[in-house]
Amino acid sequence: MMNIKQCVDSLSMPLPEDILKRKWAGDLEGAIRAIDLRLTQELPELLRARLMCERERIRRLPTQYPWNREQAIAKLQELVPAMTAEEFDEWELAGRIDFIYIGGQKRYFVRFHRSIAKYPELMRKAGKEVSPVSEWLDPMMHEIKEKGSLSRRITLETSLYVDKEDFVPGQYLAHLPFPAACAQQSEIVLLDGDPDGIAAEDAPARTAHWQQSLGEWREFRLRYRYVSTIRYADPLNAPVPDAPLYPAAAPVCADDLAQSGAFIRFTPYLRSLAREIAGEETAPARLAWKVYEFVTTKVEYSFMRDYFQVDDLGDYCAVNLKGDCGLQALLFINLCRILGIPARWQSGMAVEPGYTGSHDWAQFYLEGWGWLFADCSYGGSAYRYGNAERHRFYFGNIDPMRMAANREFQAELTPEMHALRVDPYDNQSGELERIGAELPFTMRQLNGRAAMISCETL
Repeated sequence: MMNIKQCVDSLSMPLPEDILKRKWAGDLEGAIRAIDLRLTQELPELLRARLMCERERIRRLPTQYPWNREQAIAKLQELVPAMTAEEFDEWELAGRIDFIYIGGQKRYFVRFHRSIAKYPELMRKAGKEVSPVSEWLDPMMHEIKEKGSLSRRITLETSLYVDKEDFVPGQYLAHLPFPAACAQQSEIVLLDGDPDGIAAEDAPARTAHWQQSLGEWREFRLRYRYVSTIRYADPLNAPVPDAPLYPAAAPVCADDLAQSGAFIRFTPYLRSLAREIAGEETAPARLAWKVYEFVTTKVEYSFMRDYFQVDDLGDYCAVNLKGDCGLQALLFINLCRILGIPARWQSGMAVEPGYTGSHDWAQFYLEGWGWLFADCSYGGSAYRYGNAERHRFYFGNIDPMRMAANREFQAELTPEMHALRVDPYDNQSGELERIGAELPFTMRQLNGRAAMISCETL
């Protein structure tokens, strides 16, 4: 039986090279046969866990890469009709289009084309208007700066279900993210839903959960309300306040400077990069800014395959100079901790006009200021679109249109899952398992909804 925590922790170590060669050459069946042969032998405990974990990764991998080259070009041309095959190849060579080989054929990542909104040059090519001004973010940013704070009472409805064709009667455990009591969130109320329990308000990954025997398919749903309050911080220019901006935030602790799990690790490359970024700077606020500046100006936003499929998550952005909101936040945390600046993970959802979806960001600690925020994804978008004010704002601040459920990367859920989670690192969309099933669900088998029901300015 697989030890789940040991499986995930083992991903910090490499695969045996013959298995790795088969995997990336697209010989997935050969890689699995090689793994199965090794597992019949006496092995070190962590190596056995690594091989068992890799077997499950390979099983899930093809679901992430459905398109051949012709299909991939067609998907991109649906959004950017003027894109040529030659330009597609140039973007692939530049590392902007993710692919693998399966059975000798190149296959492309299912969501690669959705990154176009992050590239102003592609938006222009698609005939879209490109402006540095956001019609909803900039007014909110200005209000926070002018008033010093802004509170929103937000009501959300979320759900999770397995596709009906994949439902089998049995004993089920379901988790849906639920707002945590944290620096910026308060007045959390469950309005509708029938969970069997809700984790403690300070749980590292807070969820509402169900443990039920199901004879028929069902959708797990929640409706809840909370207040999100952001207080304006300008740690580069303003004097240090007399008291921390967020007094309810959990105090800084040793864990906020430590290595943790498989991917918050101070690798030789990250140590070297941190020294290079820091240069001669020693002031903590300036050091944190230099890290933020590196991540937001040197790392391009890119939709990612499941985190479970990514080797070296902690190094990924720094090596590939691309990544999504979570990998950018993880890089920021790693580099800050290496430089002696306490930093934490925070994630849940972004609540935008017409869209509610998964999002990750970071917190960092400065003496006097206390815990502040850094959203490298939103800041990087502002930088790419030429909005220097908004780029600066997301260093120290976020907007109140968030739902925060998690304060740790790779945190266990309560109660713990029996099988390997769809996402062993983050808790944004929920988790669902049929207890005792031979194989866990994949991300492609789970679906859900998230929608803002109301938002009131306080």
